[in-house]
Amino acid sequence: MAEQERTQPEEAAAQALDALTAAYREAVATINAIPDPQRSFEYATQLANALRDTYQQASELRTQAAARIWQAEELSLAALAERIGVSKARADQLIRAARATKKEQQP
Repeated sequence: MAEQERTQPEEAAAQALDALTAAYREAVATINAIPDPQRSFEYATQLANALRDTYQQASELRTQAAARIWQAEELSLAALAERIGVSKARADQLIRAARATKKEQQP
């Protein structure tokens, strides 16, 4: 990300991401310290499941953020792709996914 002064929410996000990285490293270190290989495997599996769920939620957040840019700046798909650094096909996928999520959330 380009160096510029961060807003308070951006600073909070950066701190949260640093904390997430630190928590992951701590989890790995503590799981590796478990002497029983079976129990270590079980905790590693729990970690993998938590990371998979977190990854899915982060992907959905990224999709919604791309849609916010697209709508706020009234961009074409090609312009959105250029703006966020993906292919036009990927930009289209993100917008379609955002629309599908929005439809699912409507009563």
